[in-house]
Amino acid sequence: MTSSNSTVKLAFYIILGLSGYFLLPNLFSFVDIFAASQKHTGHHSIIITTGEATKIHSSHNNAIANILAKGKPNGLINNSLNGTSKVVILTFGDTEKSQFTMAKPILDQYGYKASFFITCNYVGQTHRLNWNDIVTLQQDGQDIESKGMTHTDLNNLSSSALDFEIGGSKLCLQTHGINSPNIFAAVHGDVGNNPAVIDTISKYYGYADDGFANVMFLHCDGYDSNQTDCQTHDGNGILSYANRYSIREASHNSWDARYVHDDQTIFQKFVEEVNSGVEVNNKIGMVNAIPIVAYHIIDNSKDPSSTDINLFAAEMKYLHENGFKVVPMSALGYDQSTNYMYLE
Repeated sequence: MTSSNSTVKLAFYIILGLSGYFLLPNLFSFVDIFAASQKHTGHHSIIITTGEATKIHSSHNNAIANILAKGKPNGLINNSLNGTSKVVILTFGDTEKSQFTMAKPILDQYGYKASFFITCNYVGQTHRLNWNDIVTLQQDGQDIESKGMTHTDLNNLSSSALDFEIGGSKLCLQTHGINSPNIFAAVHGDVGNNPAVIDTISKYYGYADDGFANVMFLHCDGYDSNQTDCQTHDGNGILSYANRYSIREASHNSWDARYVHDDQTIFQKFVEEVNSGVEVNNKIGMVNAIPIVAYHIIDNSKDPSSTDINLFAAEMKYLHENGFKVVPMSALGYDQSTNYMYLE
């Protein structure tokens, strides 16, 4: 009887230890880099932003509970964990020069590929990427996608103006040697409920980066909308809340601005963010929840749209040391039979 009890206790502690390994972020690299401990803030307080306004996203925990209750879904393609539940996407917007001079060498250090969203009329301006930079990024395996012609808000534009901003930017990129851009990023991420804009995007692209949340769900089923797939429209022809044209990301610059470049606090927010899909993926045994972290300027200017260089380096080091798989947004595929997205 004593031996049996000991065996049961040993099994319990092994299970407890493994659970802690999968569910709690490893903060050793944070200690190495900053040599300071941080107060933990629950990820229900992750900051997200729409346009210039910053708000707290409070419904994510309920959404996580919903998807965990559904169990393992069917019809996935290449979404098996393959040894890791830790997958993250990194994006860069606004065609900033520092993305090439500062961010790229750090990404290269770890072999990471990110998605760079280009505004065509920004190219070549002061402190912006030029076409040589952009082509070099592509040649080095980085993902080049579109963020319009002039960086204008797409709401309330005429149909011809939408075609210029959305379709024209794809042609612009292709004319300058960019291969088949298939993702469009909406300025301010605020067009998900605008049928005219989404219909125009869908004419030219397979996906859109549009909106803000802690994680994106490949099955579009982890939000409070109670969706079960990623169909663009419901049975009544109404735009769905979550679909492949409303891929949601977390804005790093909302943390940079809100915490006034307090890098230790921002680093903790980053750690919470990139770990926010791990519990979901481990529970269902495949990758469905993927955090997307969006950057703009990478320098030490303390601009509200800037992330400090050492902080960015620390974040990439954390991903590397903690076994995260970093994939570009172009790795997304779409299964027409299930209306699920998947990783190619």
